[in-house]
Amino acid sequence: MAKGLTFNGIRNSKIILLEGRSKPPFAQRKHEFRKQDYGYRLKKTTTEPLPISQPIGFVVNDDYNALELRDELTNWLITGEPAPLQFDDEPGRTYYALIENSIDDFSRFAYLRQGTLQFICPDPYAHGDTDHLDVEVIEKPFIITGQTFTPWTVNVTFAMDTNKFEFTGNNGLYLLLNYTFVAGDRLQIDYVGRKVSLNGNDLRSAVSMSSNFVLLQPGEVTLKASHECTLKYDERYY
Repeated sequence: MAKGLTFNGIRNSKIILLEGRSKPPFAQRKHEFRKQDYGYRLKKTTTEPLPISQPIGFVVNDDYNALELRDELTNWLITGEPAPLQFDDEPGRTYYALIENSIDDFSRFAYLRQGTLQFICPDPYAHGDTDHLDVEVIEKPFIITGQTFTPWTVNVTFAMDTNKFEFTGNNGLYLLLNYTFVAGDRLQIDYVGRKVSLNGNDLRSAVSMSSNFVLLQPGEVTLKASHECTLKYDERYY
């Protein structure tokens, strides 16, 4: 069976994946240094977007059919935001990508159109499984899976009234919200953008200055919370 790809939740059976996919083993990193008397000290490391090039081909009946297929591919591949990209030969891995090149670039060989799809992934990692950890009021160890640091989301549904929510990890993660929560309230805390919402409304004002948002690192971590909650994260791979 021919290998294919799925993009933005759609699989197009008319395209054929050709040999020669190009994807770095990991995204390029740029290091910024600060000069000191004894040498240089690392100031910051930035991970660049990940490029993926995938040669493809598709068979056409005539020039009219070629235009139809070109328009179909254009409508499928051009998105306003990064969309999920999955390859059959990388099972369980999802990239979030944008298309960069034009379908007009494709070469013509009689009834075959052939070219390369150029994707760029602002999030330079492949996403694996989504894991849900049930965090309790007593310390409990968990294993964070994947290859590299990953963001997270905490979800709480309060079963009783309380005047705060506290979440602690032995990796330096610490969240403290001073607020009068009532039974039935639904709280969500998202590492990305430091977003905090209560029943769908912004509650970032309740976050204590002592809070410390840190990414999860693969390996063992011990977590606890003042109220039972769920921590969700995606495995991330190079």
